[in-house]
Amino acid sequence: MARYVVVIFLLSVLAVLPATAGAPPSRVPPNVLVFGMNIESAGSLDPAHGFEFETTWVMQHLYDQLVSLPRDFSRAVPSLAVSWTASPDLKTYTFRLRTGVRFHSGNALDARAVEFSFRRVMQLKLSPSFILTDFIAKQEDVIAVGTDQVRVTFNQAMPENFMAAILSNEVASIVDPAVVRRNAAPDDPLANKWLTDHDAGSGPYELIGWNKNIKVEMKAFDGYWGGRPKMGRVYVQNISESTTQQLALQRGDIDFAANLLPTQARALASQPGFVVKSTPTFSVRYMAMNAQHEPFKNKAVRNAIKWAIDYEGVRRVFDDALDTGQTIVPARMFGHLSDRPYRRDLNRARALLREGGFERGFKVELISGSDSPLPDLAAKVKEDLAQIGIEVDIRILRGAEVLAIYRAQRHQMVFGRWGADYPDPDNLAKAFADFDSRVLAWRTQWDHAVKQTVKQAVVERDRAKREAMYKEIQRIVLDESPFVVFGYQERLVAMRSNVKGLDPSPLAYTFNFAATASKE
Repeated sequence: MARYVVVIFLLSVLAVLPATAGAPPSRVPPNVLVFGMNIESAGSLDPAHGFEFETTWVMQHLYDQLVSLPRDFSRAVPSLAVSWTASPDLKTYTFRLRTGVRFHSGNALDARAVEFSFRRVMQLKLSPSFILTDFIAKQEDVIAVGTDQVRVTFNQAMPENFMAAILSNEVASIVDPAVVRRNAAPDDPLANKWLTDHDAGSGPYELIGWNKNIKVEMKAFDGYWGGRPKMGRVYVQNISESTTQQLALQRGDIDFAANLLPTQARALASQPGFVVKSTPTFSVRYMAMNAQHEPFKNKAVRNAIKWAIDYEGVRRVFDDALDTGQTIVPARMFGHLSDRPYRRDLNRARALLREGGFERGFKVELISGSDSPLPDLAAKVKEDLAQIGIEVDIRILRGAEVLAIYRAQRHQMVFGRWGADYPDPDNLAKAFADFDSRVLAWRTQWDHAVKQTVKQAVVERDRAKREAMYKEIQRIVLDESPFVVFGYQERLVAMRSNVKGLDPSPLAYTFNFAATASKE
């Protein structure tokens, strides 16, 4: 009860704040950054284990990888590896390491540390390990060659950009073998439990501490090979309520709010002293039909659904924080197809229902999660489909229950969201179009010949040909699949106007800010 009283009080305080009041002076020191965000779902800061937005974003600043990607994700950029060569078949890469790099412990980072780190991920076999093990068959395929070179053999051809998309992921972070071994235990031989709230990295920041559900504290690493970050201390303060984040930002208690509602962010954007930034994420919001449920076995019926949806109305349900694309590869990702053929056309939808043998419509169950705005979205879809004679029975369930039904192929229609695990169209194409990958196409029981193109595209060496293949995959999914893509969720972040160099990333709350963040 006390929680709700506090929230009501804060709402009343915000209601009386003048819309043009602007920002009072910040209470945060100039060399310190304080982020306000909900970190209650954060599980582990071990890069072999952590897989939540919050933990992977923190790990970006504690650890380094062999390679990185620029902000447009367009090419491989040196990081711990200063150069690399590839075998003619693009299956084996040899990386030459940067000299003089040290872990936070002071230990030297060498080829053995890289070998140890990759093999450790493969031994632990925890949630994010598939990002490596899908492409590296066995531990012996990662081998140190002397002290300054590492040879990695993949199980398929890896064009350079695709290699970088995989090896720049946080799961491919390099950990300090000596620190891991020193903190191992008989029941924790690879120190996974210890690394949950400690760090063994070489990144631009060192972990001071993580008080779960309260805050994460980091300090600049003086010995960082890329130069000491401008911001000496960083605090990630757990603030679960968006209203509380808004008030903390307005009062000057934090520099950055990560989880504001769109209406709250827009209100701040109109006030002097605050900046709001947004980006479409690599996260696809969609509705899936079960292709083996009788009405949806017919492509014409599936497409009737697509023509009956009011996409602009869906955008309003998301409070305009949705980029209403219709293809499975998100905007800003390589290979994105910008086609948006569907719009609300009830006559066309009814004609397709007649073609499919369901002129009088039918009844169908729609399963929705309970988190906002999904119940409102379900009501909107019910209203839209009623216009063509389809009677929708809405079933609202907790997220875990929705996933269990979806994964068991027991849904008729269901809302879903797929966030890219790595910034390459392969991840989306496999999920939505490759039945054999046993992900989304498998869950919807849609087994289409396009899966062969998915398998060919990932190993295509010519970048232009590869892009064309992914666009063709998207056209087929648009026209034939049981997926209705609503768009890509927008990420909105707000900050004090004196904070510079913090920009939202399609993959995380912000890009790695070590070299860019500053205050005026």
